[in-house]
This record gives sequence, C-alpha cells and structure tokens, in this order.
Amino acid sequence: MISATNPESMTADERRLEVANILANGLLRRLRMAETAASSHRETVSKEPRNCLEVPSKTRLSVAPRPGG
Repeated sequence: MISATNPESMTADERRLEVANILANGLLRRLRMAETAASSHRETVSKEPRNCLEVPSKTRLSVAPRPGG
C-alpha cells in the first residue's frame, strides 16, 4: 500500500522503502498477469487436431502410371 505521508517529511530510508514497495507490487502484478495469460493459453490449446492438417500415423503413397510415349 502506498503511504499518504508527504515525501518531504520522510527520511531517505522511508522513501527508498516506499519506492521498493511500489516496484515489488508492480512486479507481482506483472507476474500474475503473465501466469493468468499462460493458463488461459493452455486451456485454448487442444491435444486433438482441429484443422486436420496433421499427418496420419500411417501414410499411404500411391503412384500413377506414367503415360507411354
């Protein structure tokens, strides 16, 4: 929580502590946002193929006969 104390009446150590708290809170907020985005991304990624472009486990090859000539 940010202090309501006038910065001019604070000691140098109190100001440093205030700045450290602000930076720590910002870092924690950023980490939580990244964690939320990562978990959201994991939920949207499916193990099942959706667009059917994946190669099946057994691929059948066929070759058309070459026209004579």
